Amino acid sequence: MITATDSRTLSELFDTEPDRVDRMSVRVGPLRADFSKQRVSADDLAQLLALAEEKDLAGWRAKLFAGEPINTSENRAVLHTALRGVGGEAVADEVTAMRARIAAFATKVRREGRFDTIVHIGIGGSDLGPRLVADAMEATGQAKPALRFANNVDGASVNDALKGLDPKRTLVIVVSKSFGTQETKMNADSVRDWLVAAGCEPSEHVLAVSANVDRAVAFGIDEANIFNFWDWVGGRYSVWSAVGLSLAIAYGPDAFGEMLDGAAAMDRHFRDTEFPANMPVLMALIGVWNRNALGYDSLAVIPYSRRLRLFSAFLQQLEMESNGKSASRDGADAGTTCPVIWGDEGTNGQHAFFQWLHQGSKGAPVDFVAVLKDHEDRPEHHRALLANCFAQSEALMLGKTESVVRAENADREDLDALAPQKTFPGNRPSTTLTLDALTPAALGSLIALYEHKVFVQGVLWDVNSFDQWGVELGKVLATTILTEMEAGESGEHDASTAALMALATSDPSLTKAKI
Repeated sequence: MITATDSRTLSELFDTEPDRVDRMSVRVGPLRADFSKQRVSADDLAQLLALAEEKDLAGWRAKLFAGEPINTSENRAVLHTALRGVGGEAVADEVTAMRARIAAFATKVRREGRFDTIVHIGIGGSDLGPRLVADAMEATGQAKPALRFANNVDGASVNDALKGLDPKRTLVIVVSKSFGTQETKMNADSVRDWLVAAGCEPSEHVLAVSANVDRAVAFGIDEANIFNFWDWVGGRYSVWSAVGLSLAIAYGPDAFGEMLDGAAAMDRHFRDTEFPANMPVLMALIGVWNRNALGYDSLAVIPYSRRLRLFSAFLQQLEMESNGKSASRDGADAGTTCPVIWGDEGTNGQHAFFQWLHQGSKGAPVDFVAVLKDHEDRPEHHRALLANCFAQSEALMLGKTESVVRAENADREDLDALAPQKTFPGNRPSTTLTLDALTPAALGSLIALYEHKVFVQGVLWDVNSFDQWGVELGKVLATTILTEMEAGESGEHDASTAALMALATSDPSLTKAKI
C-alpha cells in the first residue's frame, strides 16, 4: 500500500526543509493545522497523494456531496453536510424547514421562560455530540435554561440528571432515531414516571427527536412535539440536526446556527480545495501514514481546553465506530484500518500517560488541540496552558539524547544506570491544531474537520464508514439476557455467562468469592 523509505528524523527534516512549517500548515477560517511535526517528507506526501488518486478520492467526494448512496450496506445516502446547507440539494427544502422549526421553537421556549432546566436523554451519537458542544459553548455563554444529560442505562445517570430539579419547570427531550434504544427508553420511562409522580402531564414536558413517529406517539408524546430525524443522518453525524434542539434552546438558535455555518465553511473547503492544501485530506493521509507505514496502533487526541474535555470521547465514536472495520465494502479483508483513539484534557494527561508517550517502547502520534483566546478571564492560567501544549509537542519531537543526560549528571556514581532512564528518544509525531477562539463557528469547523478526515480514511481503507453492524450483536444478546433474568430463566449460554447471570439474580449478600 505505502512504504516508509525516508530514514531522516523530524529534526533532520526541519534542518533540510527551511520552509517546512509554512508548507505543512493549513488555515481554514479560525482553524490552523500544523502538520510539520509529523514524520512525513515531501516524497512521503507524494506517495500518499498518489494513493488518494488511486483510490479515486475525488470521485468518492463528489458522490458524498451529490447525495449518492455511499452507505452501501444499507443503501443510504450520507447527507450530514446537507444539514449545514452544503450538498444534498434533494433534501434542501426539508432541511431548511427543520432549521426554521428548531429556531422558532427554541426562541419560543427561551422567551416564555417556563423551564429552568432541559434534560436531554440519548446515548451514543444522540448524546456525545450534544454533550461535547454544550461543554464547549459554555466558553462564550452560560446555558439558559440549564442543560443536563441522561445517557447511561446505569441508574446513576438519570438520578444525577434529575437531582434537585423541579419537575414542573423541567423540559425533557428524548433523542432516539428508532425510539427503541434500550438505554434511552429506560431513562425516558424513568423520567416520565418522575413527572407523573409530581402531578405533571408528560405530554406538556416531553419532546422527541426521532425517525419513528409511531413509537414516540405510543410513548405519549404529542406528534406536534416530535422533530424528525432522517435515515440519511448517522447518529454520530447528527448533532447538526434536530438532535441539537436542546443546544439551540439552551444557548440560543443564533449560536446553534453559527456552529452549523462554521461546519459549512469546512465542508466547502473540503469539497473545493485541491488535495495538497486540503486540511481534512492532509490529516487523513497523515493518519493513514502513521497507521499503515509507521505501524502505530493508536492516536492520542489531547485538547488543551477544559471546554473540549469530551473531544477524545466524541472522536472515539466518530472514528472507531465509522472505520473500526475489518471487512471492505465488497466483503474482502480490509487489512489494517482504524487505530485506537484515546486521550484526556491537557494538562491532566501530562501527569498520567505522557510518561508512556515520551518514553514508552513505541508511543503514539498525538493531535494537540489548543484555543488561543482566553475565555475564562485568567490570563496567567491560559499562558501556562498554552506553554505546556507547545512544550509537549516540542519535547516529543526533539527528545533528549543520552550524551546530554550524561553531561547534566556527570557527578552521579550511578550514571551508567541513570542515563538510559533519563533519555528521551524523541522523533515522535504530532499535529497541533489551534483555534483562534472557542466560538460556535470554530467548534463547528473543528468537528467537521474530523468528520471529513474519517470519510477520507474510509475511502483509502475501502471500508463503509457509515454503518455500524458491530454495535448490533451485543445489543441483541443483552435484550435476550435481560428478558431471561427478569423471568428467572437461564437460557442457553456459555458457562461463564450463565454463572454471571446467576450471580446477578442471586442475593448479593450470599455470594462469596472462592479462592
